[in-house]
Amino acid sequence: MITATPQLNGSTKLILFWNTMFGDETFYFGHGNIFKNCPGINSGNNCYATHDRNIANIENYDAILFHGSELLINDLPNKRNENQYYIFTNLESPINRPLVDPLFENYFNLTMTYRLDSDIPWPYNVIRDRDSGNVVWPIHPDILWKMPLANATDKTLSSREWIKNTEWIKGKTKTAVWFVSNCRSKSGREKYVEELEKYIDVDIYGRCGNKYCAKDKNCFRTIIEPNYYFYLSFENSLCEDYVTEKFYNAAKYNVVPVVYGGANYSLIAPPKSYINALDFESPQHLAKYLKMLTERPDEYIKYFKWKEHYKVSNPNELVICRLCRLLHEKITVPKMYNSLSIWYKNNKCPLQDKLNYLPYITKLNTNKDKN
Repeated sequence: MITATPQLNGSTKLILFWNTMFGDETFYFGHGNIFKNCPGINSGNNCYATHDRNIANIENYDAILFHGSELLINDLPNKRNENQYYIFTNLESPINRPLVDPLFENYFNLTMTYRLDSDIPWPYNVIRDRDSGNVVWPIHPDILWKMPLANATDKTLSSREWIKNTEWIKGKTKTAVWFVSNCRSKSGREKYVEELEKYIDVDIYGRCGNKYCAKDKNCFRTIIEPNYYFYLSFENSLCEDYVTEKFYNAAKYNVVPVVYGGANYSLIAPPKSYINALDFESPQHLAKYLKMLTERPDEYIKYFKWKEHYKVSNPNELVICRLCRLLHEKITVPKMYNSLSIWYKNNKCPLQDKLNYLPYITKLNTNKDKN
């Protein structure tokens, strides 16, 4: 029986966070009526989320979210309603967090992961239109990005003072910086940076470097933005759609992300919001381009014009609203992922296979002109 909780009524959909996500009991979404700001959702058509398994009988929850990376075989629901949604939730790539137990091959109804083909995509961040505030990605995966006209004057180009001139760039004196604590990743990024360092200066912070920034500081604001031209947003694995905070954290600040990953970045971020290492034939070729930009502020500034139209934003509201609407709109018995491992990992990280015989990936190894 449902306990007397003011937020609940007869039409409320109950959502249970079964385990934790890296120790967070609410998967970073929050507890209770976290859906009140969702468009089209009101008090009579709402959802309620909790980590408390005692609010209702386990089989009476409308959806149960399981964090795949922390799921234990000896801690699973002992009863299941065929109309419930069991949702596989994961933000890690299959290279780092492979599925290992065959029990889960025929266990989940829905997927909520970083992958864009998930039932409920959960990207690390979203892109919003500055004028409307609306999410444009991943709502519109085929978006035609708005960009300033090449011949626009300063007045028509921008109302934001920092982008009208290049004075703020003059404080930058260092080329590239990398914050990294996983020193043995599977993407080949360490070898790439080792080669890159032969041609440009790269400062490395964290356990893998010799520089330090206190955890209680905003390192992007206090160290990276004022001093560096580029931030190395290098992923720890090269998988489809796998773009993490390594890119988005840098994109929020006045530093240009240099990306190295397996995603098609042109689909997830505006043009000239990043530089893709896989567009270059070698680290030396990339270094030459980065060095040119440090000497040409008129070219470097072009990598910030996208911010006239867009901004990076937290994805959680979009994700939980999609989940709540799905629960209210369902009209059939939930489907079943009969082979979750095939969906999750088969042919999803093709560049990784090439690292069996290569130290790192470049444009020469991607089998396409652009990534």
